Amino acid sequence: MRWGLGLMLVVILLSWGCASGTTLPRQVHAEMKAGVWAAEHNYWQEALFRFERAKALAPSNPDVLNDLAVALEALGRYDEALALYKQALQGAPKSVALKKNYARFAEFYTSYAKGVQPKKDDASASR
Repeated sequence: MRWGLGLMLVVILLSWGCASGTTLPRQVHAEMKAGVWAAEHNYWQEALFRFERAKALAPSNPDVLNDLAVALEALGRYDEALALYKQALQGAPKSVALKKNYARFAEFYTSYAKGVQPKKDDASASR
């Protein structure tokens, strides 16, 4: 599980600031920075809080929407995450980072929606 959260964090950091090509207002930037810090430390509730505050200030910014979606995903709120990923892509349809992030989530979400459980480690099969 920890590895998956680490991967999500990398995706946040890679896509942060590159999707929309716009400069965020200072307060939005501060909330995003605090949210990324919280995500780096696996404080996902705090990250969610910060990204929600950023969204209140910049409701259609694709970077904000993407990072909020990642936090929701990390907290298991998959339906909400899916909606925000789609909204972020509508705002920045050419963003390679957002497309990759959405594709990664969509692959997981499809399995989740079908009830497919992740494979267990090989070590558990040796019992």
